[in-house]
Amino acid sequence: MISDLIYDVGMNNGDDTAYYLHKGYRVIAVEADPMLVDGARARFADAIATGRLTLVNVAIGPAEATLPFWICEDKREWNSFDRAVASRMGHPHHAIDVRCRRFSSILHEHGVPFYLKVDIEGHDHYCIDDLDPADAPQYVSLELDAIDELVTLKRLGYQGFKIIRQTDFSPLSAQEPSLKHRVRKMLNGYPALLNTARQLAGVRRHLLPSPAAAPHTQAREHAGWIFPIGSSGAFGEETAGPWQSCDEAAYAWLHYKLRRTEVDPQSLDTWHDLHATRPV
Repeated sequence: MISDLIYDVGMNNGDDTAYYLHKGYRVIAVEADPMLVDGARARFADAIATGRLTLVNVAIGPAEATLPFWICEDKREWNSFDRAVASRMGHPHHAIDVRCRRFSSILHEHGVPFYLKVDIEGHDHYCIDDLDPADAPQYVSLELDAIDELVTLKRLGYQGFKIIRQTDFSPLSAQEPSLKHRVRKMLNGYPALLNTARQLAGVRRHLLPSPAAAPHTQAREHAGWIFPIGSSGAFGEETAGPWQSCDEAAYAWLHYKLRRTEVDPQSLDTWHDLHATRPV
């Protein structure tokens, strides 16, 4: 692991990269969209010239290949290999051919970072799957879609977890002692969680209150830095709230998902990042 190196996988417009450079880190920024990479070359010309930033214009996938990639023309953070993601809410979109690489090849070329941020609209797991538990980043974050990612990180040796709401950077938690033991019973066999629908059928949704969010009065500001809407925010020990165990984080996530399905199953206001840390 290289202590001054961060990977920004899914760089988008570079707002996260800008923060990591501001913090003094070197950055490997991976982005499939050539238009966004061109914008970053102009925005970060000085950092590129001094070697603090390396742009890698590829997509991450299961194999070396050239594949069609869908561009969401007016909301490029929704670019994806999944056309349904890039075309959400009727947004105009088109396909381009992009080069794919295994994430392991990028780690081999540039080294293992201190912090790995991933946000690549459905392909996040290809980064996590290629991590080596013997030499993995101290901190990892990715967009949380399913409990599978939480379980995979636990198997890789990560022991502390936070689920961070990206609307206000507050931690997701759920405190309902009368149900906690029932949900934890479901968590005993982690492989079974890959098919949660049957296991969750017995949980009475009307008993689940809204998940509690810790107050975070400076939600989009940290140490004088303003995080633009759409950026991932702080990382590591700078994230809000205490680190949770795998069971606690999984309970909070299942709790939230059940409640959210009841309230508004069509809502897109569900962007949560899972942050994880390993023992030093």
